[in-house]
Amino acid sequence: MKILIAGGGIGGLALARGLAGSGHHVRVFEQADSLRTGGAAVTIFSNGAAALAGLGAPLAGFGGRLDRLRFDTADGQTMVIADLTVLAARTGFPVTSVPRDRLIEHLAKGVQVEFSREITDVEVHPGGVTVLDSTGERHEADAVVGADGHRSAVRRAVLDPAPAIENEWTTWQGLTPVLPTLADATTGLCVVGNSGLVGLLPSGDGLVMWWFDVHQPLQGSPAADLARRFRGYGPLVEQLLTTIRDEDLESFRHVAHRIPERWGHGGATLLGDAAHAFPPTQAQGANQALEDAWLLSRTLRANPTDLPDALRRYEKLRTRRVRKVSRRAVSERTNKPIPSPARGLLAMIPSSLIGKAYVAQLRGISSVLNDERV
Repeated sequence: MKILIAGGGIGGLALARGLAGSGHHVRVFEQADSLRTGGAAVTIFSNGAAALAGLGAPLAGFGGRLDRLRFDTADGQTMVIADLTVLAARTGFPVTSVPRDRLIEHLAKGVQVEFSREITDVEVHPGGVTVLDSTGERHEADAVVGADGHRSAVRRAVLDPAPAIENEWTTWQGLTPVLPTLADATTGLCVVGNSGLVGLLPSGDGLVMWWFDVHQPLQGSPAADLARRFRGYGPLVEQLLTTIRDEDLESFRHVAHRIPERWGHGGATLLGDAAHAFPPTQAQGANQALEDAWLLSRTLRANPTDLPDALRRYEKLRTRRVRKVSRRAVSERTNKPIPSPARGLLAMIPSSLIGKAYVAQLRGISSVLNDERV
């Protein structure tokens, strides 16, 4: 088959890697003029790591392994500690914080990406799919996969012209060589209070992925306003705030898509944020895109005789999983302070039991850990 993938981000490149050696003719169209390597770091949970391995691109040699994840209140009280080694033991894959540029470069190995290809329209017909680009050129394919983010041109053309909906939350994030004690360890930290949430994750090579989830727009200098809002969030956050500069910061509004039962029609479908954008509070955006790529690669490699039917089955399986993540993420629950009685109860739960709860949650939202197939 001729397969055209729109978007050279994590999901699109992962699908292309998964289809390598399949005998299909695969093209990746990327609107930018080079690989898009911004975005600080990505937390790859065990389900995402399993998907990468299944796609022929296992993580190896970069990023920071996370063995524990601690949640504190702004006044210094530890609410809960999750033992993430339980995930590694139960699934065979650890949790890792990976610089996004390293992950993109890793996935792009051996993939031919056609840059500066902006898609303007997609026409689905009984014999296949036609893609139009901004130069007016027409490209014929048997299957088109929209992996072009929450502003997806493919989604607008074949599914729904409505944009993803923004909420009041914004993430300000960066990846810098700070907090050496934390950078060299395997424990991540999240601190939540009235101003929002601060996250700190060791990401390898002395780098720390840090972010601030805020629910009101920043005023003036972003670094200065963050320092004002998050004063009193503990010594590590205070130390971080003294090092941040405006040029270190990238901002990302929290958005969410309506996730329909069908993500396309005919030979057109979607994956990743193009199908199901949701806020990053569950750290599953990239992982669910990798899950999509894994199942779709498995589907297309089988060279189905009824391609539209196979794509609808792929969409049905993934919709069931990803809706669970989206419901949790859109609540923004992890960004809000927990009432005192609940904090006391959480503190009594053993870290290993929290790890087991993570395993159960991942299995509930994972196609790869359940070995699904179309």
